[in-house]
Amino acid sequence: MSYIMGFFRYKSKEILLVLVFAFKAILSFSQDTTVLYFDAFYEQVLRYHPLSKQAMLLPKMAQAELRSARGAFDPTVQFNLSSKQTNGQNSYQYVEPQVKIPTLIGIDIKAGLDQSSGLTINPERGKYDPVSGNTKNVEYQLFYAGVSVPVLRGLLTDARRNQLRQAQLLSGLNQAEQISSINKLLLEAAKAYWDWHQNYQRLAYLQNGLELAQKRKFFIISRIKAGEAKAIDSVEAWVEYKRREALLNEMELAFLNSSLELSNFLWDENNTALQLLPQVIPSDKGSQIQFISLDSIQILSSLAQEFHPDVQKLTYKLNQSQLDRRLALENLKPQLNVDYIPFQTYTSGSRDEVNGLFMKNYKLGVSFYSSVLLRKERGKLELTNYKIQQNELQLQQGKRVVNNTLLATYNELRTNEKLLSIQNELVQNAILLRNAEEYRFENGESSLFLINQRERSLMDAQIKLAELEAKYAKAKFQLQWASGQKCF
Repeated sequence: MSYIMGFFRYKSKEILLVLVFAFKAILSFSQDTTVLYFDAFYEQVLRYHPLSKQAMLLPKMAQAELRSARGAFDPTVQFNLSSKQTNGQNSYQYVEPQVKIPTLIGIDIKAGLDQSSGLTINPERGKYDPVSGNTKNVEYQLFYAGVSVPVLRGLLTDARRNQLRQAQLLSGLNQAEQISSINKLLLEAAKAYWDWHQNYQRLAYLQNGLELAQKRKFFIISRIKAGEAKAIDSVEAWVEYKRREALLNEMELAFLNSSLELSNFLWDENNTALQLLPQVIPSDKGSQIQFISLDSIQILSSLAQEFHPDVQKLTYKLNQSQLDRRLALENLKPQLNVDYIPFQTYTSGSRDEVNGLFMKNYKLGVSFYSSVLLRKERGKLELTNYKIQQNELQLQQGKRVVNNTLLATYNELRTNEKLLSIQNELVQNAILLRNAEEYRFENGESSLFLINQRERSLMDAQIKLAELEAKYAKAKFQLQWASGQKCF
């Protein structure tokens, strides 16, 4: 777990799940209310969301690619058998087992046995009888071991080694892609949670406002009956009540939809989609203000320039194109291969002298190939050079975007801190004004219109506070995502 988590994560001592049929209860305010803590929700998304599970497969896929690329250097065993019978006699029989071992330095090692027998075997393999002019029915064995060396093209690199290095880079690329995918998923989940929290808070404020309007409506009616208020005040009370009822209905719809949005992130271990129940409510934990110094942001910025997953992906792509360029340069060389195979023979029970084996018995082969114009090779090199330039430009732009996104998110976080402080003061003052107006109204020194205005101002201030709290909480997780640090 990276150090950035100390700034943003609010880890509880144990992770508890809170959906009624899938989660355990964490904290209950009443029999019908259960709190879904953000940490529990965060952990649930990380463990069971399909996109998270898909991202977890990326390193395994890279390992499979690497294993496949390493297969090009696996030793191989080859066996050939050829036999012919003519008039019941053994004309020839060839047995040719061979082992070939590719190496990471481009040299292929091979060893094997050529065993021949029969009346008409190849003269290279049998003994010629100068008297009869026929090949004797002999048994002939040739043991050999040698190497094939690319002298020019393929000495520094070749397609097999390039594929292996590409697969090694793919492992790092997939790890960066995994971090990027899961971080993005968790950021979207965090935004959905705090949107849900915001709508829940707004709904609570409007419900409280509706209850006050209903009580005041009854209070006005009682005063009208007692002759202490005018009949028109009942119309004012009724209009305000209906206005708040309409706002509450709109907010109930917004809260219901945000609950559905949050449910999109809820899955269980059996890949079953879970539905958030109405009695599940959010917690305020995670929205509290935490000061983050500019020095910390500068450290994060410098680290993000190198370790942000988006930067890492661009870096790996640049490295891959550089490997392709190295192979393209190698392919400009002529192809010159040298095969050297020392051997020892056994014929009809006799054995050749071992002394001076490497000087007496050997095969030597040289093969040469080169295109005259090299248009294919030069075109490939030119194309890889352009790709490298593209990747370098993308990397420069990517680093700039990462840095500016991080700073912009930090600026938003600090601004929201200030706005939250101001809005809290506005709410407190709005409460004082509302209470004072209510006191004056009860003493007959104010009007219903004025107290309704004070309550509207208070509700607007409370709703704005809920929006700022959600924006601040989302900005904290936005900053965590912008830093590129691993969020899981």
